[in-house]
Amino acid sequence: MVKDTDTNPRLVAAAVVAVLLEISERGSLAPSGQRDPGEAWSKDHRRVQIGRRNLFRARTRRSTTR
Repeated sequence: MVKDTDTNPRLVAAAVVAVLLEISERGSLAPSGQRDPGEAWSKDHRRVQIGRRNLFRARTRRSTTR
């Protein structure tokens, strides 16, 4: 078992340098486009596939389901 006092200073320095390089690059830390829900037709298709109302009927309801 490794204790907190047994850290290798070279590994700590390497970790700090890696984080600083990633922050300066800002390439891989940017949010990805895969989290975008997509177009209305794709949202509608997903809703129907899991058994929910289609998007048109969901938007035209007077109140939300609670």
